[in-house]
Amino acid sequence: APAPVVEPAPVVEPEPVVEPVDTTPAPAPVVEPAPVVEPEPVVEPVDTTPAPAPVVEPAPVVEPEPVVEPEPVVEPVDTTPAPAPVVEPAPVVEPTPAPQPKEEPKVEPKPVVEPKPAPQPKVEEKPILVKKEVIKVPKPAPAPEPLAPVEPKEEIPYTKTAITFYGTKVAVGFPTNETFKLAGLSEKQLAKAWTQLSSEAYDVTLNNALAMREKLALCDWGYIEMLQAVSEKKYGKSNEAVFMQAFLLSQSGYKIRMATDDDKLYMLIATQQNMFSLPFFVIDNTKFYALNCQSQELSICKAKFDKEKVISLQLRKEQKLATEYTEPRKLTSKYGVVAQVAVNKNMINFFDKYPSAYIGNDATTRWAVYANTPLEKSIRETLYPSIKKAVTGLSERDAVNKILNFVQTAFVYEYDDQVWGGDRAFFATETLHYPYADCEDRSILFSRLIRDILGLDVVLIYYPGHLATAVAFNQEVHGDYLTHNNRKYIVCDPTYINAPLGRTMPGMNNQEARIIEL
Repeated sequence: APAPVVEPAPVVEPEPVVEPVDTTPAPAPVVEPAPVVEPEPVVEPVDTTPAPAPVVEPAPVVEPEPVVEPEPVVEPVDTTPAPAPVVEPAPVVEPTPAPQPKEEPKVEPKPVVEPKPAPQPKVEEKPILVKKEVIKVPKPAPAPEPLAPVEPKEEIPYTKTAITFYGTKVAVGFPTNETFKLAGLSEKQLAKAWTQLSSEAYDVTLNNALAMREKLALCDWGYIEMLQAVSEKKYGKSNEAVFMQAFLLSQSGYKIRMATDDDKLYMLIATQQNMFSLPFFVIDNTKFYALNCQSQELSICKAKFDKEKVISLQLRKEQKLATEYTEPRKLTSKYGVVAQVAVNKNMINFFDKYPSAYIGNDATTRWAVYANTPLEKSIRETLYPSIKKAVTGLSERDAVNKILNFVQTAFVYEYDDQVWGGDRAFFATETLHYPYADCEDRSILFSRLIRDILGLDVVLIYYPGHLATAVAFNQEVHGDYLTHNNRKYIVCDPTYINAPLGRTMPGMNNQEARIIEL
């Protein structure tokens, strides 16, 4: 990696001119203290190796047999072997660079009175993006509606199956006097089982599952996980559990397929995004990802339902999981922001298993999924008041600078490969929890704070091997900028430690920079 570039010391504003003293006796003049000189920015090392050429997705494999429209009883299995699955490799965003130079700690004196912000120095503005590409991220679609109304009949007895889902109690009813058991995996046997689950007896199961999705505000992935946990609690890790999960997802409006391999049943899901490190099969020009499957050949049912929708991996709202807070963590910046925050352990565990995914053919869109995810209400109620107090009365420029310095200096920088053994992006909640954070984690958190606390628009800037941000101000602010949608966005780099807004980290290739909309 190239040697770190040190930002030259900022120009010190001249001492204020002292007004001449009147000849009449007067108290001794108050001498204004000399302005504090900001420490020089520390440049995080950036890998300048060219980004690898994008991997071209293979052309969709055309199924040799036409799509068979199902009868009222679904014909679940097509015996034609599906093509071998393709696995998306996880992208390496930050390859192993030289260790980060350790900055000598500097003790800032605590002023008795908050000094007035220094006037903004005159900076020659310069656009930083010569050849820009804008990455647009679609808004997540609403959760699918069930295929038909599901109001269970009161006269049908049922028994609740209870689980603990990320610390949260969940209970779903199953008919008391009926035992679900697959006789085998042939077409007729699976069709007969589907007919059994379609009876009124299992309306309570679907009704309770949808009610839990609503109560916990579960995203699509959370709903998939909850149904898997409930089904496995009822039937163990069995083909019956996979079949029940697939049936409930299908009746909830999701686009799924079932497949077999010898004596094993699998569920495949169609997603709005592409998922890393999971095998997928192309059916009718749509990618279906196989969950918990290592098989290279499957017999896949191509029967489909009207109005079925793909699964979205964008989180629409906060998940309402039970709360179990961590010990409060104290966060202190070099310029006076002191805050404490405790996070919900159940959300940390939920995010830990959340799949990383991207939209279309652009792997950089995955950071928008993280950045667009809201922080939990409990964090907004504990962390935000301290930050808001620190920026009260400041101009937009000085307020952004203060929050920028908070993200730059209150968190310890470390490379993902040193901590996790490979690239890993954080949701904002995770950055507030884990002891280390890299450039993408800082940019995701900073973008969330600026939008929530100051209400300003933010975009992400992706350079090969580096992620930063840019902020659109309502006031005139100078510095390195880019123009997007006829608005000027000032560069703010949460990893360029101690650098104020308007400075691009040295070594960045602006012609290869890309804007990611949030």
